[in-house]
Amino acid sequence: MNGAELNSLINFKCGTNDTTFTPANKLPLVKTFKDEISSLITEKNPMIFAVPATDSLVADQRSYAIPDDRLNSLVKIEVKFSASDSRIPLVAIKDYEGSETESEIVKDYANVLGECFYYIRRRAIQILSGTISAVTNGLRYWYLTYPANPIISGTGSTTDMSVDPSTTTHGFPRQFHELLARRVSIEWKGSRPKPIPLNETEKNYQNDLERQLNAIAREDLNLEIVGELPPSADLYDDGFSL
Repeated sequence: MNGAELNSLINFKCGTNDTTFTPANKLPLVKTFKDEISSLITEKNPMIFAVPATDSLVADQRSYAIPDDRLNSLVKIEVKFSASDSRIPLVAIKDYEGSETESEIVKDYANVLGECFYYIRRRAIQILSGTISAVTNGLRYWYLTYPANPIISGTGSTTDMSVDPSTTTHGFPRQFHELLARRVSIEWKGSRPKPIPLNETEKNYQNDLERQLNAIAREDLNLEIVGELPPSADLYDDGFSL
């Protein structure tokens, strides 16, 4: 479904047209509920909206802001401490209670794999490593980002909303398009001076949403974890010993 079709479907569900419910008035609701559904999708399929972003290391700077379009989570942070190095992953620390004095940090940490870390404070990462030098694009985030906002009228609305607009932005999964229109109609009906009763399909929104969230939980059915018991001899008295 493209943006123009989404606009028409919202009008159908609400019993409106572009005069009584303009695309400009629809758009804030579309953005809000697109983000709401996307957040729920990442709980079922954590990597579906993962993208990379780079930032440059600044000499002697340890704090770097997390990108503003982050949805829920950071997936991975990599760094190269000189332009000629390969990137290595920083290890996450949940609670850092050590010294924040530069001389103490460089004494306890190093710019090599397994000896450099990061923790999060106030929407920024704090790097624990050896001395930091300036490196262009030396920092790379892998994080979950919100899907692009759809264009619901005018030029650009003919592209399906599920198509990724670029290599660093995501489309909105097709199986949630009708649910997005339905969610907008529920909000619009409830906001009327005299609220409009919901139909049976709208009342069943939560159940239908959960069904689609479960369906998108795994993209590759081969990636299953199969547990196996250890050999019988390692189970000591497993009931089969004589």
